[in-house]
Amino acid sequence: MRRVVAVLVVAALTAPALAGCSTVSTESDQVALHYDAGSFSSTTYQECVTENNRTWDGPGEKYYKYPAGQRNFDFTGGDDAETAPFTVVSKDNQELTVSGGLTFHLDTSCDPDGGTLREFHEEIGLKFQPTLDDDGQTTEHWLEMLRFYIGQPLNKALATEAQKYDWLALYNDPNTRAQFETAINANLGNAVMATTGGKAYFVQFNLTLQKPIPRKELVDGLAAVQVAITEREAVKEQNATVDEKLKQIEKLVAVLGPDGYVLYDAMQRCLVGEAPKGCPAFLALPPGGSVDVPAPASS
Repeated sequence: MRRVVAVLVVAALTAPALAGCSTVSTESDQVALHYDAGSFSSTTYQECVTENNRTWDGPGEKYYKYPAGQRNFDFTGGDDAETAPFTVVSKDNQELTVSGGLTFHLDTSCDPDGGTLREFHEEIGLKFQPTLDDDGQTTEHWLEMLRFYIGQPLNKALATEAQKYDWLALYNDPNTRAQFETAINANLGNAVMATTGGKAYFVQFNLTLQKPIPRKELVDGLAAVQVAITEREAVKEQNATVDEKLKQIEKLVAVLGPDGYVLYDAMQRCLVGEAPKGCPAFLALPPGGSVDVPAPASS
């Protein structure tokens, strides 16, 4: 009887301890940091739990799970976007709206001391709490952090680079837009590091921009200019046609004389059905042929 009671007592004491164990499971795109935060110990770093792992420890342990692999920063203003498009000012002081997408990686590399990820967690993570939730999804805290450390330097980089170009080139010239995008891609990493104290916590940036959009008045004005140019070119073509026709008439008058040209023109109009009045009947004669025309009857 005493042995049975002893077993029950041990089971009763160990069951709560087992139930209070801390555990973490990482997917292929997740990394976790483990900190000792028990009731009788200070919070100290323990280990990095890499992708596709599962571990458990005593009660009160802390795990902070972060996303690994490629992440997005969408600034198109859509329902799932991280932020609205940015507004920039061109070299000739015109506003344009710039939208697009940015891909990047959070540096989740770990070494025995925690590496870059631990440094990021203790410098930025503890302030913003951008860890994944229990379902492995990013939260509003992650979004708040991205807007501060990536959105702000991206906005500044776009605004600075846009002032090197006129609005029409940014809007209508593919080569200028490619140059604009390439320059920002080349400098964005340094711009982001300036907000993180020179630490490369975010890496592998790849920016893709959509066509910058100027104010509607500028687009409407550009369309009106194109219409005017088209109309002017049409008038030039029409005038050129008239000039060519006058030159042909001058040549015919020189050969046929003024009266001969008038008869020639009337015959041509009659043949193509363009004569304003009725046309006389014409009879073709072979070379050397003759025709008798009766004299009008005397009255």
